[in-house]
Amino acid sequence: MTTNSRPTNQKDRNKPAFISWWNHVNTAMSFSLRRLWFNPISTWITLAAIAIALSLPTGLHLFLKNLQTLTDDQRQIPTVSLFLHEGVTEQQAQDRADLISELDGVTKVIVQNSEVAFAHMSELMGGKETLESLGKQNIFPHVLVVTPDLSLSDERHIPIQELIKTLKSYPEVKSAQSDIEWVVKLRAIIMIATRIVWVFGSLLGLTVLLVVGNTIRLDIENRKEEIDVTRFIGGTRAYIRRPFIFGGLWYGLFGGIISLVVVHTSLLFLIPPVDKLAKLYSSHFTLSGLDFTTTFYILIISCSLGVLGAWVAVSRHLRKQEVIL
Repeated sequence: MTTNSRPTNQKDRNKPAFISWWNHVNTAMSFSLRRLWFNPISTWITLAAIAIALSLPTGLHLFLKNLQTLTDDQRQIPTVSLFLHEGVTEQQAQDRADLISELDGVTKVIVQNSEVAFAHMSELMGGKETLESLGKQNIFPHVLVVTPDLSLSDERHIPIQELIKTLKSYPEVKSAQSDIEWVVKLRAIIMIATRIVWVFGSLLGLTVLLVVGNTIRLDIENRKEEIDVTRFIGGTRAYIRRPFIFGGLWYGLFGGIISLVVVHTSLLFLIPPVDKLAKLYSSHFTLSGLDFTTTFYILIISCSLGVLGAWVAVSRHLRKQEVIL
């Protein structure tokens, strides 16, 4: 009985301390939330500054994400068209396609026989009778449409160049036509732009940190006497710091939410002209918004910046007061 009662009593003694701490946390959260609106004009200006600073890198990230789909969309992956000699039979074309499909860096190979090419050209020129009236018979060769694995291409796209060189070297191939260059160049541009977004986002994140820190510093100056009294009666640094930390948390959270609203509103504004442009190019490209994971990360980052800015401001004030004392 004695052995079992000791931990129970210890647990009972810890309960009041935990309840007191939890009550103060709830009080600090509600008080800091209410205090945001003591001066609504100042609060809205701060939230607007935070939202603008967060929406710019978020918008650029969303732009690059949508741009990336141009190279990742399986319906629009560029290909290499191999035009075979006129004397190559369909069976020989199929055999060569089977061998090419086994190469590293090749996703798939499609054989388009001469009849398919002739029908396609006839459709473009207004029908089969049009070609026949011009004295054009089916002189189109078989074509192998090769889809390369673009994930193997690096910034110099040497593997793709080597693959095209290999495809051109086959005796059945008369000529080759590639539309991959624009994808390679676009990926290089996206890679550079992604690093620019990281740099730009870091600078704007520092801006959020400074904005929140300065706002909390002004709040500390307005409550300086209250803080001095709390320290005089034995208030700990954590006790004094807690309401300001929650204040920074609210600034970061609400600023992040407003930035998401700004980004999605801008996206809705851009969707109609982008869809119209895509239709002009017979493309299936559509703008997509932020997914749940990205939204969650943005809110976590904004809240973290708010908390960190408040922490720095309060800690600096407390250290200054300790030096004075």
